Amino acid sequence: MIDLAQRLTVAPRRWTGAAEDWLLAEPRALYGAALCRIGTALSVLGLLVSNFTSREVWVGQGSVWAEPARALSQFPELALLDGVSGDVLTLFYVVTMLSTVALALGWHTKAANVVTLIGFIAVVAQNPVVGDEGDNLVRITLLWLLLMRTAEHWSLDARRRELRVASSSGSASAMRQAWDGEQVLPGWLSSGLHHVGLIGLMTQTVLLFTAGGLDKVSQDIWQRGTALYSTMQLPEFRPYPWLSDAVSSSSVLLAILTYAVLLTQLFFAPLLLNPITRRIVLAAAIAVNVVLAVLLALPWSSLAYIALAGLFVSTETYERLDEWVRERGAPVGDWLALRSYDVQDAIAAVLDRTWWPAVDWVRATVFRR
Repeated sequence: MIDLAQRLTVAPRRWTGAAEDWLLAEPRALYGAALCRIGTALSVLGLLVSNFTSREVWVGQGSVWAEPARALSQFPELALLDGVSGDVLTLFYVVTMLSTVALALGWHTKAANVVTLIGFIAVVAQNPVVGDEGDNLVRITLLWLLLMRTAEHWSLDARRRELRVASSSGSASAMRQAWDGEQVLPGWLSSGLHHVGLIGLMTQTVLLFTAGGLDKVSQDIWQRGTALYSTMQLPEFRPYPWLSDAVSSSSVLLAILTYAVLLTQLFFAPLLLNPITRRIVLAAAIAVNVVLAVLLALPWSSLAYIALAGLFVSTETYERLDEWVRERGAPVGDWLALRSYDVQDAIAAVLDRTWWPAVDWVRATVFRR
């Protein structure tokens, strides 16, 4: 009995220690986090750009037709842009688009992430009538990305850090390090927050796919393989009428596509447990979303789903892809990087002469720090 009691007490301690070591160790899935950052930012940017000319009817003063839905909504973010003028809406809209560009490029990533999240919620929440689960998915993704280290690869912040280390330009204040996208938190805390965000976002993705599959499999039209037929008959989901007619007129092709969507969502979670089946289900998820983006005119929500699927790709795969891209695109990439750094250096010189001295003066005189 004593031996059994010792085993029962030692095992939880061992598991707790292993969990702590995993959470506080070197951050994992940094390439996947970077790809998720880029894909999500491009998804938001594409949505905003494609609706820029109709922004007044969508979320501005011309969207009075959505007032009944706003009156029923309990979400407080509706008040963020409620009743603003067209000029204020346009300014806010453009700032949000610029922040998504900065987020995609990894330029001052954390600040860009915050502005993108607030701007996306403020704009999209103004019209509950046209919102869908894709908008909620993007909102949740942007929120979890705030905890994650998404600028370690494929970002201007990462390149700036490399140049600063190479040039040994000296230390900077914590405020400026945060502004430049550098880590100012202790390593263990930064890694812990990253892994919490990673686990949360992966769990959210798995639950999303599973819930969608379980909901579809309970419906007769999905069981019969004809669920997509009625959707492809709606005008807003027919970007290429000839393609929609070709798919809907073929019962075999329609059934294959319908069951591909259903099975991919339904078995997404269990197929992730094996490396071989993981590759199959991720390839299927990406292929299905590409087809739906073209067939049903859903490019931006499909891009958000693809960005989340990239979280489950192994780091080794990303490293091989990164090496392949660098070997073939190095000349063009280096030229673009040098041009962007010239612009950044000019901005940094202006900040060094104006902003940072003012910040240091306020900290030293007003806050006594």
